[in-house]
Amino acid sequence: MKTKLITLLIAITAIVGSASAQEYDRVIELYKGGEVIQKYKLPEVDSIKFNKEYKYAVSATISPANSGTVAINGTEGKQYISAGETATFVATPKSGYQFKNWSISGIVIGTAQSYTTTISADLTLTANFEEQTIPVDPYNGHEYVDLGLPSGIKWATCNVGATTPEGYGDYFAWGETSPKTTYNWSTYKYCNGSSTTMTKYCTDSYYGIVDNKTTLELTDDAAHVNWGGAWRMPTLTEQEELLNTSNCAWTWTTQNGVKGYKVTSKVNGNSIFLPAAGYRIGGNLDYAGSYGEYWSSSLYTSGSYYAYGVYSSSSYVGWGNDYRFYGRSVRAVCE
Repeated sequence: MKTKLITLLIAITAIVGSASAQEYDRVIELYKGGEVIQKYKLPEVDSIKFNKEYKYAVSATISPANSGTVAINGTEGKQYISAGETATFVATPKSGYQFKNWSISGIVIGTAQSYTTTISADLTLTANFEEQTIPVDPYNGHEYVDLGLPSGIKWATCNVGATTPEGYGDYFAWGETSPKTTYNWSTYKYCNGSSTTMTKYCTDSYYGIVDNKTTLELTDDAAHVNWGGAWRMPTLTEQEELLNTSNCAWTWTTQNGVKGYKVTSKVNGNSIFLPAAGYRIGGNLDYAGSYGEYWSSSLYTSGSYYAYGVYSSSSYVGWGNDYRFYGRSVRAVCE
């Protein structure tokens, strides 16, 4: 689109000085609506040439609508720019969007939020935006420690239900996801009141209904249900990896007044603290400060009323099995 900003009538007038001097001033008078709006005095010239100045329409469209704004040379909206001059387009996304690219007739010409080009014709760019992708935190705000273990598994810094490494946290029966006041077979979720009436996670009909499930499903996993994201209870294999003295050193210690084990990686020196939180049976908390008992997600297949876990005291660290109704600690892991 070729445009002129204003139409002017231009006349050259020779203004005569005194009769004796015969001197002339060369003056350009600019007219608008029949009236002189400006005068310019000219020096000696051989000729005067008038050229038209062309300005081109330069604009931007937004896709999708209302997803952002575009400024051209610092100003939003269509601009008229002379041939040979540059136009700088700057895209700004609105809340919830991010800039994607610039395109002309569907062809991508740039991915930076600022784009500069020299004007030689009418030009319309499209600023393409997309909905902002908010990364999902697989840890839901819970902290972990990378111990450099062969599996790549990361261990949480505190027990499920605790807010500090020294906190005991909550106690869970194996396969249950909420703490309770009484822990025995009568209150256990997956049996009919005794050790030989298992209703889920059973490999031998002597102990109940056989389903051959040997690892807790996520819906029965106290770590996953309470913390969400990628958190879950460790398997026996993953606990054994932590127990392996080639991977970690276990040191009985007192941290901030709480007894337990400091588990230090022999690979990178990072560590976690496992408080000796004891365990719950009936309505009592037993051996807090002396024993640490942590469930795995693995069933003890030789006796389906048991499940595996880490058992520790000041003189012993290893895996063991215990009645599924016991209330024990859970230390979560994530990939």
